[in-house]
Amino acid sequence: MKKSFEIEFDWKDYFVVSENYVRQKEHSEIEFKESFHSPRHKDKKLHKWIASFANANGGLIIYGVKNNGELVGLKNDKLQDFDNKDLSQELLDYFAPEIEFELFIKEINELKIGFLYIHKSKNKPVVAIKTANNNIQESDIFYRYPGQSRRISYGDLRNIIEEKHKELNDNWLKLINNVATIGVENIGLLNIINGELIGSKNKLLIPEELLKKVSFINEGKFVEKDGAPTLKLIGDVQPLDSNKIIQLVENKYHIITHFELFNSFFEQELDSDSAREFFRRVLYENTVYYPIYFYISKSNLNQTQISELLKTEQGNKVDDMRKRFKLEKSNFSKFKIGNITTGSDAAKKITKAIKELTENKQINFKSISTRELRYYIQAITHLKEDEINMPYIMRILKDIYDNCFNQSGTTKSFIRKAICHIDLILFGKEFYES
Repeated sequence: MKKSFEIEFDWKDYFVVSENYVRQKEHSEIEFKESFHSPRHKDKKLHKWIASFANANGGLIIYGVKNNGELVGLKNDKLQDFDNKDLSQELLDYFAPEIEFELFIKEINELKIGFLYIHKSKNKPVVAIKTANNNIQESDIFYRYPGQSRRISYGDLRNIIEEKHKELNDNWLKLINNVATIGVENIGLLNIINGELIGSKNKLLIPEELLKKVSFINEGKFVEKDGAPTLKLIGDVQPLDSNKIIQLVENKYHIITHFELFNSFFEQELDSDSAREFFRRVLYENTVYYPIYFYISKSNLNQTQISELLKTEQGNKVDDMRKRFKLEKSNFSKFKIGNITTGSDAAKKITKAIKELTENKQINFKSISTRELRYYIQAITHLKEDEINMPYIMRILKDIYDNCFNQSGTTKSFIRKAICHIDLILFGKEFYES
């Protein structure tokens, strides 16, 4: 069963309150609302906001907060008395697949503050299936951007599709790994439509991790429910230990995804032709904050050639790329996050993280808290060229990317800056000084 977000929720992990004000602006994970209104309201803006969060990284709509961040609290019991089933039904009427959410109240500075938490959808994209008004048209896909919810851009829709493809490919890899472990000659295929088991040994083999989730009906106790197909167990069940790994190697990149854009940097492996295509691909992404100087270094293009290339490309990020080059030519500290000279608790923790990184300490990012993670990411942006052990820092960046990149929009932005900082001081300096 999924853990309740409300039970684990601590508002201090999401924003800071000082002098009765929230000290963060609305961003990709937070929306402020002064009062709570019924989801049956004709403008359906609430539905649009909820769908946008579900298609991004999830997020919070906070009630009892003015647009300027002032805490005013809930003025009535509308939210407290609200039945979640009404909102669930409204969302089902207008969007598919189903959107998961939680609605609850917490007390901050003796004021009742409402929270509507929208879970990140596991089956993106969430699509409008019905027209409501000018705010929602059938087939609309909404996405959460910093401080606003609007129809999705091409780049973000493409990323959603790529993530679905990656998930599908991962599932196929797991299946292939299991087949390799068991042996093709020992595999049977079960046709769940007619119940036929196709295979030379007529055995149904179930991986150990799946076995824990399956309930069996012993022979003689068969009960058919709602006409659904049911498996009758005859004989023994033997779990399989699937550990073997099949490594797939592809030398050329045919479809460049943002996973390849980052992983090529972490692995430090890219041929010159692919590197040129990687740089061009960034010009058509929804952001230019990728390790571009690494691609340029591997492609052997100089500043004049890059300038000529930007004149011929039609990508929507060409102007943003020009701005990057202009700003970073003389500012190798552009991506630095946080001030470590203030003496604050945060500054001390960032400094401690810098020390661990310069000593090449092993860090477990799988179980680290969001707050601790961000101290390490900020520390990376403070590293100087002579403090970097390249193989070590690439392992650290890959570990952070693999385990934490999709945690939230803010975390994603922090990680991009850390990657771009390392790229800038290791490869950018060489590019500008050549």
